[in-house]
Amino acid sequence: MRLLFINLNRSTTFGGIERLMLDAAAGLTARGHSATLLGRPGAPWLAAAARPQVAVRDDQRGSWVERMLRVRAAMRTEQADVVVVKAKKAARMAICGRAIGAPGKVVLLFGLTHELDPRRWIDRVTWGGVDGGVVLAHGAARWYAERGFGPAAKLHVLWKGVDLTRFTVSPATAAATRASLGLAPDVLAIGTVGRLAWQKGLADLFAAVPLVRARVPAARFFVVGGGRDAPLVEAAARELGGAVTLLGQRDDVPALMAAMDLFVQPSRREVMVQTTLEAMATSRAVVSTATVGADEAIEGGTSGVLVPVGDASALAEAIVALAGDPARRAALGAAARQRIEREFTLERMLDRWELLLGRVLRSDDYSPLARET
Repeated sequence: MRLLFINLNRSTTFGGIERLMLDAAAGLTARGHSATLLGRPGAPWLAAAARPQVAVRDDQRGSWVERMLRVRAAMRTEQADVVVVKAKKAARMAICGRAIGAPGKVVLLFGLTHELDPRRWIDRVTWGGVDGGVVLAHGAARWYAERGFGPAAKLHVLWKGVDLTRFTVSPATAAATRASLGLAPDVLAIGTVGRLAWQKGLADLFAAVPLVRARVPAARFFVVGGGRDAPLVEAAARELGGAVTLLGQRDDVPALMAAMDLFVQPSRREVMVQTTLEAMATSRAVVSTATVGADEAIEGGTSGVLVPVGDASALAEAIVALAGDPARRAALGAAARQRIEREFTLERMLDRWELLLGRVLRSDDYSPLARET
């Protein structure tokens, strides 16, 4: 199978969707498929693809029309069977490229809900022009279908995966990382990882901090990541009097996760958050907001704790309850690791990619533009 992954993100930080594409391209290439990544010159996510087995094209520049023609050229050169695009603007470029002679079925990869709006004609046309959508949870598939982005057979669910070799951290490494953070044994370390963007729910987490500290004075919070809202996040953290430490972008995320007593995912709108799965892989107890798909990753009360989105009080209560119960934290962490091993390994994700791409190739053309060419 010949695959082309298109992502026009040029941010200095990148997240789960870019990493998903990188892992898919490398893993599917290793399985004998041909996969190429297409993006903008100098894009950091493409720089992270510097692996011998992954082909990269970084010529996406110029006006919208110029970029569309470059997408068309890449589709023709690569002779892609399936073109997987992130974001609707890139999807429209691929649709237009195919309408003027490029081959391949076009699949739109959704990282969130709300990426298409049924009130916008251009979004309805975009959905009509692609051959399928890939969503990261069954809940997201229902969300789109209920808003008219169907039929159901056009939506394919892809649960993410974790490279267990990276997120299997020895107790000695976790202890050394904890020591490097200056954490005494009696300190409750609470961590979160992600881009510094308010959609990640950091305001809710920060609102929970004083509620937790009032009852667990030894609690300390750590935030790993960088992003566009970094100045605002830094200012908000300073107002919390040293309770929150911003660690910035780090290369030792697995060790940092393993050094925490508890991992918190306060996101407001993401679907199947990658860092939640990674924290579970390090055997951490996780408190997560019940965003779409969170209940598919976490079996509430068994492999983690779910709280309502945007509810700082509920988030604080869950943290406090686990703060005083190390045995429960350990049980949740062990169950979380087992959950990842059963359902969310990198190999399981690649199996799902192959299955859904095969279904796309075998499916009828849902796209009017595809039928006209």
